[in-house]
Amino acid sequence: MRAILKTALLLVAALSLLSFVACGDDDDGGTTPPPAADPWIGQWLSAETNVAPLLVTLFNYDSVRVWINEDQTVRLDTHVDGGAWTTINGTYAVTESASGSVHSIELIYSAFEQGGIIEVTDGTPDTMKLEAVQTTPNIGAVPRTPTTGFGSDVALGTLNIQNYVREE
Repeated sequence: MRAILKTALLLVAALSLLSFVACGDDDDGGTTPPPAADPWIGQWLSAETNVAPLLVTLFNYDSVRVWINEDQTVRLDTHVDGGAWTTINGTYAVTESASGSVHSIELIYSAFEQGGIIEVTDGTPDTMKLEAVQTTPNIGAVPRTPTTGFGSDVALGTLNIQNYVREE
């Protein structure tokens, strides 16, 4: 009888220890928050002096609005001074750099593709810097990289840097 009682007590002790192991501080009751969205996700506006000088000179743009979505789609609206808005849709891919806040971006629209770099800075409001050049059809432009940095193209300098302010 003593052996049965001793075995039963050991079994109860072992089961109670297992219940302590099963419960931990990391148990959130199934309410794990969703992962934070990438910083470039959102609606961005570039207007007036924020529009890249190259876009003002070549296309007479006075505003550019871009929606970068979580599902890897992008919508680009451009506005010609005194004219109407034009919309094109496409997809994008961002390759995050191993260090730093400047990342590579590829934008694919039906008529052309672009490559370049993107950087988002937290603030009130957040700002985004984008320098992208047309890669297809090939016009001979070479996309900047996180290593080369913004404004590093000898021919373009800072003329092709687009500055945005987060709207949403």
